[in-house]
Amino acid sequence: MKLSGSIVALITPFNNNEIDVNAIKKLVEWHIAEGTQAIVACGSTGEAALLTPSERKIVLETVVASANKRIPIIAGCGAPSTHETKAMMTEAKEIGCDAALVVTPYYVKPTPEGVWQHFKALNDIGLPIVVYNNPGRAVTGLSVDTVVRLAELPMVIAIKDSCEDLTRVIKMRQRITKEFSFLSGDDPIATAYMAHGGNGVVSVSANVMPRLNQELMNAWNIKDYTKFAELRDKLLQVHESMFVETSPSPVKYAVSKLGFCNPDVRLPMVPVTDAGKKVVDQALTGIVF
Repeated sequence: MKLSGSIVALITPFNNNEIDVNAIKKLVEWHIAEGTQAIVACGSTGEAALLTPSERKIVLETVVASANKRIPIIAGCGAPSTHETKAMMTEAKEIGCDAALVVTPYYVKPTPEGVWQHFKALNDIGLPIVVYNNPGRAVTGLSVDTVVRLAELPMVIAIKDSCEDLTRVIKMRQRITKEFSFLSGDDPIATAYMAHGGNGVVSVSANVMPRLNQELMNAWNIKDYTKFAELRDKLLQVHESMFVETSPSPVKYAVSKLGFCNPDVRLPMVPVTDAGKKVVDQALTGIVF
C-alpha cells in the first residue's frame, strides 16, 4: 500500500462528552467527496489519549464502516508499552483498518534497540505500520539510521515525520530501497517536505479544507508550480492558525464553523479562547471551501 497526498488527521467530535457518531459519519463522507486520500482515526488530533478503549473502538468501527473501503483508514495505535500497542493493533486489524499509525513509545524513553524490538514485535501482527516520529510529544525521536532499520521490517510501509529537519527525508529516501511512503506530519512545512522528496502529509488543516489541501498536493505532482506556490502561500495562515493554541481545540472550532459538529474537547484540553478564535476566523476569511 502506497500512501500519498492529503491524509486527514481526523478530529473526534463529541456531543455532551459522548462520541458523536453521526458527526463522524458526515465527516467521513465529506472527506471522501472532497478528495482526501486517507483518514487517520484516533490519532493525536482525534484526542486518542482521552478516549476509553470502548470509545476508541466505536470511533474506528464508525470510520471504517462509513468509508466502506473507498479510501484507506489508518488507526492511531501508539502506547508506551509494546503489549498495549499490540492489543490496539490487533483490534484495529479485526475492525478492518488498513494500517496503524504507531508513535514511538512515549514517556518510557526507550533506546534505539528498544524501539527496534518494539516495532519488530508489532510487525508480527500483520497490519501495515506507519512509523510516527514526533519527538515533541513522545520525547524519544527516531534517527535516520533507526528509520532505515525499521524499514527492513516487511509491515513497515511509511513514516509520518513531525520534524523540522528537511534533510531527513532526502537521507531516508536515498537509503530505503523498497516501496515506502514519506509523509510530513507538520502542515506549515509540508510543501517543503514534498520538495525534498516527500509523498504527502498527515494534515490537521485538512479537517477544515480537505479539497484545497489535496489540490496543493496535486499541483506538486503534476508540476504546476505556479498553482502550487499560490496555494502554499494562501494556506499558510490557515495552517498556523490551527496551532494558535494547543491542538485540537483550534481545529475543532474551525470545523464547528462549517456546521459538522460542536467544538467540544475533553479535559484537560479546554476550548479555544476568544483571542484564538479571532486568529482562526481571520485565517479562514476569504478561503473558499
